[in-house]
Amino acid sequence: MSETVAVGHATALDDAIRRAVDFLAERQLPDGAFDVLISTDPAMSGDCTSDPSIFPTALAAQALAFAPEADPIRSRALAFLVDQMEPGGLWKHWPRGHPHQHTLPPDMDDTACASAALRLGGLSLPDNRRLILANRTRSGLFYTWFTLRWEWNAARGHRRIVWAQLRHPAVLYMFFTRTSARPGDVDAVVNANAVHYLGIGQDTAPVVEHLLEILRSGTESESDKWYENPFAIWYFVARAIGGAMPEAAGLLEDKLTGTRPAHALDAALAACALMYCHRSPGQAAIEALLTLQQANGGWPRGALYFGGRLRGKKGAFDPPHPDTPRWGSEELTTAFCLEALARWRTLYGSGRDARLPACSRGETHA
Repeated sequence: MSETVAVGHATALDDAIRRAVDFLAERQLPDGAFDVLISTDPAMSGDCTSDPSIFPTALAAQALAFAPEADPIRSRALAFLVDQMEPGGLWKHWPRGHPHQHTLPPDMDDTACASAALRLGGLSLPDNRRLILANRTRSGLFYTWFTLRWEWNAARGHRRIVWAQLRHPAVLYMFFTRTSARPGDVDAVVNANAVHYLGIGQDTAPVVEHLLEILRSGTESESDKWYENPFAIWYFVARAIGGAMPEAAGLLEDKLTGTRPAHALDAALAACALMYCHRSPGQAAIEALLTLQQANGGWPRGALYFGGRLRGKKGAFDPPHPDTPRWGSEELTTAFCLEALARWRTLYGSGRDARLPACSRGETHA
């Protein structure tokens, strides 16, 4: 039996969760979304501007599911996702009303995360599984974009979705030539989120092996165009396969416990990822999150994803341009911190007599 230590302040965890929920309730936009900021500063400590996007709200809606206190704001977030759904049960990165929403096609990342959040919330959505499975390479990996490619797609629904983009060929051409996006993009986190939604099975077996090989080889930095933060990559991979694949759990544990978080976002992602792998982040990690909580109940913003990189001729990514934008917000960091604290509370309790496990590396929980 592992050594245990008493909680220094019995209500500290519940109080932090309550303050986080209050913060998110105050910051939630009238349409149910959570704002995200954009900045060319990798630390997001300089000037940031609002850039409304669907993806952060999809992530927050799932994270909030672990805290019953957040049910009202989670319901509003889910309603926002329903409202922003595209034909066929797909989603774009930017919501309707955004000045550039019409310039980009639906994508797998937003679609998988929004679909998973709605399903977890008990809401119905169109059966988009066939569309998603039709958007794969011959090797079984998922493309990032639902768009036209120089290959025949036998799925009628997929053809209907992507051929509609030919009504505005110039817009499509500009998107795939003036940005780092390409029709043939295949990205690790995007694939992990597809597995998270679809589940591990025959249809996703090639993706699972692909993710495992990335973990084995330590090539996370070359695996995804849109994510440069390794803690973000590990979080999404852990969420997809960490709980069901012992090899993935062990590899992720080594990486997560061997890398020091740079800020609150990293710390929250690490704690959540370990719990997805049935590992305890340990009391010190939870206490660190409590210490980092701000007076307003939120946590400082950090960059979760960024504007992408181009692959060089040898297959490696080129360095990001100095003006490459990053996205993050206090609301998004707070959602991940709330997930970590609420899941810890569920696993280990927070009552006055609760005792938190001082887990050694490698110890697991049920």
